[in-house]
Amino acid sequence: MLLVELPVVTDNVAMTIRRPSRAVFTVVPLLMLCVMPVLADQTVTRSRAPKSWDSETERLFESNPLEMLKGERPQVGRGDVTDPGSGGSTDGETVPRGAFAWSRLIAGSTVTDEIKAQRLEVGKYVRSPTVFRAGGNRKLRDRYSVIAVMFGIAAEHDNDVRWKDIAAAARDSFAKAAANAKAADQNTYRESKARSEDLDELVRGGSVEFEEGKKEFLWNEISERRPIMKRLELAYDKRLRPWTANDGEFKRHLADIRHEAEILAALSEVIRREEYEFYDDEQYLDFCGLLQRNATAVAQATKDKNLADAQKAVGELSKSCSKCHENFK
Repeated sequence: MLLVELPVVTDNVAMTIRRPSRAVFTVVPLLMLCVMPVLADQTVTRSRAPKSWDSETERLFESNPLEMLKGERPQVGRGDVTDPGSGGSTDGETVPRGAFAWSRLIAGSTVTDEIKAQRLEVGKYVRSPTVFRAGGNRKLRDRYSVIAVMFGIAAEHDNDVRWKDIAAAARDSFAKAAANAKAADQNTYRESKARSEDLDELVRGGSVEFEEGKKEFLWNEISERRPIMKRLELAYDKRLRPWTANDGEFKRHLADIRHEAEILAALSEVIRREEYEFYDDEQYLDFCGLLQRNATAVAQATKDKNLADAQKAVGELSKSCSKCHENFK
């Protein structure tokens, strides 16, 4: 910076002060005027658009982007909240008396994400009657059972959930398809393919007209216990256990771990309903409750980004599952 020395006399004492020269304020704008044409002549190099997108990006654009947001959105103007110690998500809505607060165990977005994930697998088994007859029907029976349970939860969920208005009807429709898929004939193939097309239409944002759903239903009519147990085993053996093995896997799969934990917590609630065998056995109910609490603890650990807590809860999950299998087949 250019400085100018100015003589000053104060109380007969000569002093010299320095101040910036006005020339500086004149030179800087001139330099900017010289540089701007150079910058204007430069061309901007843009990266080429990718030939294909990753699966997560594809899922983002296949439906409502808001469905892909993680975590609970704030609710403005609502004063009622559920018990903060309940261990589940809350968006401030009051739970109707007599209804189960599914939001304590599973977020509405997790329910719809699970339906979408199952839909990606369903299409493999209805590609042709040959694939369907070669064991695809058994795979679809498991998939459609889980989808039916998810629609059942969506119908009862205490928060707003996508497809909630048709959830009861969809629940019964997919439960019927799952039951009929025991047989691998042309009629059950057509029914299974139709349900697959219904899923595609729903995910794309379209509307599907199902037969009216029952107001009163039994959970064991929606799904047998076996497909639910297979989904529980998949969540633990193939996902939660390897995804919490180390810090890198944990950070990479935070959202996925929370999804699987919430699915575990919700399904552990379904299989303790009175329609299923052992519902009146205190030891069985204790195992279901332990499974649920540990699954909820895993979900909380992902929110806290705490690997140690997640590993501890997953370890407890393993113990409770092993003890339950020893006593109940």
